[in-house]
Amino acid sequence: MQPHDYLGSGRPLGDVVRAAGPVKGEALYRIALGSATTMARLHLAGIAGLRLHPGNVMIGAHGQAYFAAGPRDSEFPSRDVRDWADVIVFAATGRWAGEGAEPYLDRLLPALRAVVDECRQADPGSRPTAVELVSILLGHSAAVSRGSVDDLLREAESRLRPAEPPSYEATLVSTPLWRKPVFLAGLALGVSIVVVAVVLISGAARELGWQDVLGTGSAVTSTSSSEEAPDRGSWSE
Repeated sequence: MQPHDYLGSGRPLGDVVRAAGPVKGEALYRIALGSATTMARLHLAGIAGLRLHPGNVMIGAHGQAYFAAGPRDSEFPSRDVRDWADVIVFAATGRWAGEGAEPYLDRLLPALRAVVDECRQADPGSRPTAVELVSILLGHSAAVSRGSVDDLLREAESRLRPAEPPSYEATLVSTPLWRKPVFLAGLALGVSIVVVAVVLISGAARELGWQDVLGTGSAVTSTSSSEEAPDRGSWSE
């Protein structure tokens, strides 16, 4: 991305806070990290003196932080870091400190208060750079090697990227087996086979007689004959 990509449009932070009240939680963290990352990218490109305030910090549709294009001054980057801290305090409290005024720092969470205090130090040389600020907000050490700066900013931008919706395939719900056409067709065929078999067996039973089907007719006849004609020779002496 080029420096002009960070000078985007959106809704001024001041309008957002006046309309919805102070920003909290994850939304506040995204504004803090997003604006610090944008500031770091611009500083690395040699653009400083951003004159940050609630009117030129723009909030995108997904909470991204851009800076409105406008005149720059010759202030050192450390002044931008101080202004960033005042912008974040305004986002969290709804009150703009302004030059020389003390904001409502006691309303900030301890972790955010510690970062803001570092950025508002009277000695500009004691304030963190924009890159160091991004590292702190990501939970890393403030010490950043020159070779890892780009990776650090990419990590911040990746964390700020809006979540993509799941793909179409991932949203499909698997159809239960018993509702699939192949299963239903097989079930219908199986029922048909059973019905045909029952019909055939019933017809055969009517044709042969139930004794023949059960295999009991010949046994009954044989038993009756033996009872009617006993072996007379076995009675003789």
